[in-house]
Amino acid sequence: LLAEEFGEMEVVVCANLPYYITSPILMMLLESRLPVKSITVMVQKEAGERICAVMPSRACGAVTAAVRYYSEPQILFPVSRGSFYPSPNVDSMVVRLDVKKELPLEGEAEKRLVKAAFGQRRKTLVNTLSSGLKIEKARAAEAIAEAGLKPTVRAEELSLDEFIRLSQILTKC
Repeated sequence: LLAEEFGEMEVVVCANLPYYITSPILMMLLESRLPVKSITVMVQKEAGERICAVMPSRACGAVTAAVRYYSEPQILFPVSRGSFYPSPNVDSMVVRLDVKKELPLEGEAEKRLVKAAFGQRRKTLVNTLSSGLKIEKARAAEAIAEAGLKPTVRAEELSLDEFIRLSQILTKC
């Protein structure tokens, strides 16, 4: 549809996303690698903060890592609940994702790694990778050490570059 309607023109997506399906829509747009230059969306404030969280931090999650893998996210401005009639029970914000033309890695390994790493937020990365990727704890520990990370590291403590390095190590297995 994009090629048919827009040809070689750059495409930008602008939407007010239903709050309960924000992450699935964003991930579909990013993972499909459509010829989209940027995505500007109004989302629930908490979702926008999670999407644009700095890595590493306690505020980041799987969606943070995934969005940062495919794009450069930024918060544009807040939108108060009082801006609408009738007023919703939540505040909103507008965020922009500038889609990266080239990705550091291609393939499914990164998605599985991020989902496994954030699958059990309170556990160490050794445990979450072992159970989420179905690998031996010793292999997970070896990969974490090879990536130069401390043995007790948790997923929210990793930068995007550390996730990429860990993914490269784990895909060598």
